[in-house]
Amino acid sequence: MQLVQIGNDHLKASFLSYGARIVDIRMAENDLPLILGFPDSMDYLNDTAYLGAIVGRVANRIAFGKAKIGSQFFEFDKNENAIQTLHGGAKSCAVQNWQIEQNDNMSVTFALSEPDGHMGFPGNCHLKVAYEIMPPMCLKITIQAVSDKDGICNLASHPYFCLDDSGDISAHELQISAKHYLPVNDLSIPTGEINAVLNSRFDFLRPRKLTQIVAGRQAPIDHNFCLSETQTTLREVATLSSNLSNITLTISTTEAGLQFYTGHHLSATPDGYNKRSYKPFSGLCLEPQAWPDAPNQKGFPSIFLPANTPYQQISCFEFNMK
Repeated sequence: MQLVQIGNDHLKASFLSYGARIVDIRMAENDLPLILGFPDSMDYLNDTAYLGAIVGRVANRIAFGKAKIGSQFFEFDKNENAIQTLHGGAKSCAVQNWQIEQNDNMSVTFALSEPDGHMGFPGNCHLKVAYEIMPPMCLKITIQAVSDKDGICNLASHPYFCLDDSGDISAHELQISAKHYLPVNDLSIPTGEINAVLNSRFDFLRPRKLTQIVAGRQAPIDHNFCLSETQTTLREVATLSSNLSNITLTISTTEAGLQFYTGHHLSATPDGYNKRSYKPFSGLCLEPQAWPDAPNQKGFPSIFLPANTPYQQISCFEFNMK
C-alpha cells in the first residue's frame, strides 16, 4: 500500500492505493479532519464500511446478485447477506491495491485492471481515478473505465463527511437539489417507484438540520436522490454545512443520482482521527452515482456500457468557510 498527499496552501488531501481511497481532507485554516479515516493505514485492511474507497464495478446494490446484460443473464458475487451484490462484491476494486500512474503536488491518478469474470462481471475492465486539487479548496474526482466486453458500470467514491469535531453529524445542515427519491424495500433495494420529496422526510430542497435523525426522532436515510435521468454536464447538486465549525461543502457532479447515507450502520472500529472510535452517525455519505439496481428496474437510467466505450464521471467537493 502507498500513501500519497496532494494539496496547496489552502487544502490538503491524502490517498491510499488500497481501494484508491481518500483517507484525509483538511483545510489549512483549522487542520480539522473533514472525513472519517484511520491514522494507521493498516486498519483499512479490516474496514467494512468502505471509508473513502472507490466502489464498483457497480456501486450500491444489485437485487439477488443477478442482471441481464444484452441477451444474457449474469450472476455476481452475493456479498450482502448472501442475497445481493453490494458495491461490486466481496473482492471489488474497493479492496484491491491500485497502481499509482501519475503523481505531483496537486494531483494523483490510480489505475486498476480487473479480469473478465471478476466478481461475475463480464469483460477485462481497466479503471482509473484521478484526484486533483483545484484552487482554492476543491477536490476534483474523475473516474474512468473501459471494458473489452459489453457490461454494466456504475462507480462511486465513498467518503464519510463530518465537518466539525463533535463526533457526529447532529449539527449539520444538508440541502439536495432533487425533487424525487427512490423508495427501497427491507433489503435496501429500490421498489421501482420514483416518489416526490415534497412534504416527506426526504425533502432537502431547502437546507435541513440532521438533528432529528441523529436523535432517533426521524428514521435514518440510505436512499438515492434523483438529480436527473441521465448524466449531464457538471452542476451543483448538494450543500452540507456545520453550525459548529462554519465549514461548508458544496458537491457538483455529472451523475444522475446522489446516494445519501446517514452512516447509521457505523460501529466501533479501530481509533480514527483524534483517537475517536466511530459509531452510528459519526459521518455521512453523499455519493454521486447512477440510480441503484438499474439493470433490474424498468424506467431507471441505463448503466449499460458497450464494449470498448469509455465511461467517465466527474465530481467536485468544494470546501469553504461560511
